[in-house]
Amino acid sequence: MPFLKKRVLIQRSVARALRAPLNLTAGAAGLGAAWWFHDPVPAIVWGVASAGWVVLATATRRYRPRIEEQERRRREAKEEKEREALRLKTQRMLDESPFDLWTRAGSLPDYMAVFRRLAEIRVRVSRVLAERRELDAFTKEDILQQLGYMLNAYLGFVCERVSYLHILDSVRPLGGSPGSPAAAPSWRRLSARIAPVFVPPIPSLERRLADVEEKIRQTRELASREPATARTRQFHIGILEKQRELLLDCHRRDQCVVAQLGAFSDAFEVIHGRLSAAQFSATEVASYMSHLVEQIVETERFVETLRPSMDGFMAGLDPTPAAVRVPPSASMAG
Repeated sequence: MPFLKKRVLIQRSVARALRAPLNLTAGAAGLGAAWWFHDPVPAIVWGVASAGWVVLATATRRYRPRIEEQERRRREAKEEKEREALRLKTQRMLDESPFDLWTRAGSLPDYMAVFRRLAEIRVRVSRVLAERRELDAFTKEDILQQLGYMLNAYLGFVCERVSYLHILDSVRPLGGSPGSPAAAPSWRRLSARIAPVFVPPIPSLERRLADVEEKIRQTRELASREPATARTRQFHIGILEKQRELLLDCHRRDQCVVAQLGAFSDAFEVIHGRLSAAQFSATEVASYMSHLVEQIVETERFVETLRPSMDGFMAGLDPTPAAVRVPPSASMAG
């Protein structure tokens, strides 16, 4: 749990001491007496006593636990609000076709069901920590905060996964009709919702690369048959080759994201299991969680290094639904 700056802590302690009921009552009595007797002494006495009380309360850190608890609750409420907004955004993305159809057919993992499971484990961990009297408040808060970060990271990786699948679904085969249920007639989309057998498979990288290679081959043939267009055709070939490179970069990115998504459930279960054990080492749990967070951060950095490829590909596609555009993964850190 991040500590408040010393200056902020002192300011809040002073404000609490000044607003203390006893101090306010004494102040009202002193000012009232000064007005009634036309003598400033009662007000001066209260002022001196009040200043002494403020200094004493601040020096002894009387209000520090309550101030830190209030700050912790404020931060938790803010984090929960941000996480809920990210969850709703991710849910909207997965509710769009064809992602909803792929999830219903089992071709795509039910990412939101996994998220609900992870959130439930975090709640269970918080209950276990509340019963662990041997752990200090800082350790408990640090564990819950890291689990909260991991929940945000999970949602962020799901968004990245959806973006990649959107790219694969948007790169159409040569001369073919769109294979996505989202672009299919209404009756076909309805059939896909009723029976998984009607759901088209998730497009593969191999198929998309083969489409690009075939288009390169055809363009080269046109350039050889029509020499006058050779320069323009060669420029087109360069664009297609760049598209091929972008596809490969996006695939590498997706492989890393998929691997990371697959590790979340086991990681949460291990953390809950270790904390629930009759005997456990707080240092060992903290070390394990630090390793997990480092791995997630490393994955986020790798994903960010390939973001130009993803953004370049998205820019070259048809206008993308706003819900599918993903912000930088810095937003995942919550």
